[in-house]
Amino acid sequence: MTMAGDQPVWAVAGEKTVTCGHCGQGWFWHRRAVMSSSTASMFGVDAFSPEAALLSCTACGRIELFEPRALTLRHPEG
Repeated sequence: MTMAGDQPVWAVAGEKTVTCGHCGQGWFWHRRAVMSSSTASMFGVDAFSPEAALLSCTACGRIELFEPRALTLRHPEG
């Protein structure tokens, strides 16, 4: 799967800036993925949309998974 853009983004979810749960920085590569029902069950999100927003930390690579409508994304230029 390719990245949605060639620039990292920062994100806001629930009125809070998203930071990496491992290293604490806030820049991510963003992509969207469609999950199969078994994959959605594995992540415990089968009650939601089959589409997920994936944020991959630009520093350490940790992946954060979100409901796409829950995120507001910003690119470096604003």
